[in-house]
Amino acid sequence: MSSAADAPGPVVLRTAGLTKSFRGLVALREHAIELREGEILGVIGPNGSGKSTFFNLITGFSRPDSGAIEFRGRSIVGVGTARIVGLGIARTFQGSRLFGSLSVAENILAAAQLRHPVGPVAAVLRGPRYRAHAREAETIAARLLNLMGLASQADRPAVDLPYGDQRRLEIARALATEPTLLLLDEPAAGLNSGETRALTALIRRIRDLHGVTVVVVEHDMDLIMNLCERIQVLATGEVICVGSPEAVRSHPRVREAYLGHA
Repeated sequence: MSSAADAPGPVVLRTAGLTKSFRGLVALREHAIELREGEILGVIGPNGSGKSTFFNLITGFSRPDSGAIEFRGRSIVGVGTARIVGLGIARTFQGSRLFGSLSVAENILAAAQLRHPVGPVAAVLRGPRYRAHAREAETIAARLLNLMGLASQADRPAVDLPYGDQRRLEIARALATEPTLLLLDEPAAGLNSGETRALTALIRRIRDLHGVTVVVVEHDMDLIMNLCERIQVLATGEVICVGSPEAVRSHPRVREAYLGHA
């Protein structure tokens, strides 16, 4: 699959004038981006620059004070988190939110069922519709276990996984909802350099195999620079630069605000 840089696709996500304050402090101000289908976008910036606020607004965990958020041409401002998942947006979080007592496979199955929920009556009766959804969820889980290299650990409790495997399981759970837009919040946190290189290759493979558009918030600059076709830089809630890795690396405001020197 060609990258977005080679063949720009239609706009998947658009924000304009996106602003959010907490107790009088502006966390995000006039944010704007157009994200193209199949693109891998990196979002970087110092702590407190608005990165997590951006993700929370897109996924319905917070509502903006003002501004627009459109997903595939439709406004999603005020849409609930569950409905946003159903529309095709999935995310991971900075900290683990796995069901630790469930197995690796059960974690993925639980996420797959979010995409095709079955009512309580159908679940009790276990009729044809329930069985069809269950088979589909099992197929999705098996495919993702193989993709993530977790098949041999399918029956292991998630809490017992090494940290790097837990991060991959987080991504697998997000993919189990069959998103077209995947938001990854610091996926390389706590990983060593070898694990980070493997993660970089995995995210690129996920984009190529599944046609998923990806946004990565990350502090690991090696991952960002090697993975992303475009990078958006935030500082004190404002966009200070958007461009290729080369353009961002040499931008004077980025060097001053993020890299620490002019």
